[in-house]
Amino acid sequence: MFSRISRSFLYTLALGVLLFAGWACGKYANTSGISDSQVVASVGDHKITFADWMKQMDLLRVFSPQPPDPNNSQQVKDVLDSLIDQEIVLGALQKSNYTDAKFDELSKKELVEAGLQLKDIKDKLVKDMETINRLEKNYKDGYLKMLLAQHYAASQVDAVEVTDKEAKDKYVDLVKTMTMGGQKAPAFEKVKDQIKLRLRADKLLAKLQGDRKINRQEDVINKYLTNLSPSSEILQDKGGNQAPAPSNGMKDGGSK
Repeated sequence: MFSRISRSFLYTLALGVLLFAGWACGKYANTSGISDSQVVASVGDHKITFADWMKQMDLLRVFSPQPPDPNNSQQVKDVLDSLIDQEIVLGALQKSNYTDAKFDELSKKELVEAGLQLKDIKDKLVKDMETINRLEKNYKDGYLKMLLAQHYAASQVDAVEVTDKEAKDKYVDLVKTMTMGGQKAPAFEKVKDQIKLRLRADKLLAKLQGDRKINRQEDVINKYLTNLSPSSEILQDKGGNQAPAPSNGMKDGGSK
């Protein structure tokens, strides 16, 4: 019993599971025909219904650091066991007339954080579903283009020559950047191969680009990107204009 408590029960209890009592379970996979009011277990006089079990499953799938697999019968059973363990502890707690002001304050904080976590998860799922819906309609052409580009680049990159001096010069730049950021750069020999690969890729892209000019519509790009960032306001100067982006070696207008 203790292993089940340490794995899931104490975690949900710390989040104030009881205060979620009014949270609807919503739709869950139930092809067995079991009704929500069906009793699946009892602890003393307290009855645990199928809906209670599924609510515990929902909670653990969202908040547990080791969420159960709803398709794994043993893990689903463990969820019910954790609910039984929880009721055992709560029954003893009620008998002892236990109170703790610190828990009252902690539970308020945890509930706020849990609400924010739920919102973050919901927002991510909505975006993921939007992505899936778009891809399902027409993903093959774009996916094949991506695979073809990767395959061709991989077949060409090894033929690009990069000297040790070029790698060393790039390493010096890397050290400067990391030092300015308060980081310690790894030894050259540890990152030499990675640096050379990156330089090969850069050279290959420049060669394949040839005289084709690249233009980036920075106003449109930034409009979208700043909309994604909750901290975008700090990128605006006092006049409401976009702050200048760090130099990356590109010419005005976003051309290489």
